Amino acid sequence: MTDDEAAKAVATAIETGYRLIDTAENYKNETGVGQGIRDAGVARDEVFLTTKMNKQWHSVDGARRACEASLERLGLDYIDLFLIHWPDKDRPFSEPMEVLEEAKKAGKIRYSGVSNFSVDMMAECRESSPIVTNQIGYHIFDRRPEAEVMPFVRENGMGIMAYGSLSHGLLTGTWG
Repeated sequence: MTDDEAAKAVATAIETGYRLIDTAENYKNETGVGQGIRDAGVARDEVFLTTKMNKQWHSVDGARRACEASLERLGLDYIDLFLIHWPDKDRPFSEPMEVLEEAKKAGKIRYSGVSNFSVDMMAECRESSPIVTNQIGYHIFDRRPEAEVMPFVRENGMGIMAYGSLSHGLLTGTWG
């Protein structure tokens, strides 16, 4: 999808009532998404934008650059929810969480969260940052998060953002 196509899709979605836009750096569409938000003709605070940094957070400087780069590509003043896309089990989670806290204090992001993190990983993150959500794969054929992840999230006043809820196309009739 080109930036122009992404911008048109996002603007149309917002014009028809969508208010949550979820993207990621590695989807390669942040420029178009930001343009679509600006083109939609609504106030910035009427759209909740989530984006995710990829593996740049392998260093503190990389995490800072990822946040700055997303803001630049989006062409927006702030990101509502900034997630770490995938866990890096070889680094302490306190490092990127501290960067996200700095970004909150600077007004660059409003909330921080994670994607695809286990309960232990979320607990470690929460020692440095009050993450508000975990974006997880969840659908009728994969209900594993119900055992541990969802109870932890509930107990800690967090939210779940599910992806793949149509079983990655299986429930749409795309697959036989």
